[in-house]
Amino acid sequence: MRTAVLGATGLVGRTMLALLETRNWVDEPPLLLTSARSAGTSLTFRGRAVDCADAASAGLAGVEMALFSAGGAASRAYAPRFVQAGSWVVDNSSAWRMDPEVPLVVPEINAAALPARPGIVANPNCSTIQVAAAVAPLQRAFGLKACHVTTLQAASGGGGRARQALAVELSACLPGLREGHASPAMTGTGAFPRRLALNALPEIGAALPDGSFEEEAKVVRELRKILGLPQLAVTCLATRVPVWNGHAAAVRCVCGRSAPRDEVIAALSAAPGLVVAESPHGYATQLEADGADPVFVGRVRGQEGRPEVVLMWVVADNVRKGAALNAVQIADLLASRGRGA
Repeated sequence: MRTAVLGATGLVGRTMLALLETRNWVDEPPLLLTSARSAGTSLTFRGRAVDCADAASAGLAGVEMALFSAGGAASRAYAPRFVQAGSWVVDNSSAWRMDPEVPLVVPEINAAALPARPGIVANPNCSTIQVAAAVAPLQRAFGLKACHVTTLQAASGGGGRARQALAVELSACLPGLREGHASPAMTGTGAFPRRLALNALPEIGAALPDGSFEEEAKVVRELRKILGLPQLAVTCLATRVPVWNGHAAAVRCVCGRSAPRDEVIAALSAAPGLVVAESPHGYATQLEADGADPVFVGRVRGQEGRPEVVLMWVVADNVRKGAALNAVQIADLLASRGRGA
């Protein structure tokens, strides 16, 4: 199956390419597409150098599967062209996520929503994917009335440039740390709304009129769509933390009935794609999730006097399961349908 990757030189695009190397339905090196500025950049696929082409002028003939990670504007411009040419498009931007005609998919939860014919499939927000993966088993086992989320999101959620900006900020802090203070007057790099190094920022995305930021709104509306619960009570406080890679989330679920801890652990452990710490004190961190495929669920416990409440700590590699891997898993399912498997 001929494939294409739009946004191939970015952090997520490169990870998509590495994952596609392991897929036997990818017969030949993908068509690598970028902006005109990055065209000509050489990347490697299965040991072979592949040059990137300008997306604006590249031919689409024969492409059956396209993975996009180039931002909303590029997705809106190119996705219809690919679909018209007969390709499935798995889009990692927010451009199509809330379109009622476009499925928003986490394969372990709602693969049945995938289209039978070539079309656009939206990849959810990175934080939403891991929260949904942990919450969906509880929804199935106990019902779900409300979900309250606080995220702790790595610099990599802003892409490779954001990670580099964090490295610059941390380096600038080192002289102050050696002298016993953290250079509190040092300004940030401009990649974040304020300095991220040695700090935490409860601000991701554009400010919204209701007092929230766009990242928080994404989690609210996308979680409802993935779970098929349009009226679900959801709150989110999204924070950026000075972590290199991997998002964490503290999650509070209000279930539809009593949720004994042993039943909760059984439901989570039976769900695909999750690694569950059985001890209420067990957990994984972002550092341990870095480079791993699963979503890690720990600190699973109840709330005193509220037998229907479940508290969890959820961690995942946001570049892999939160973006590239989820997209490739969607493509796996579409490819198997396309080949009659």
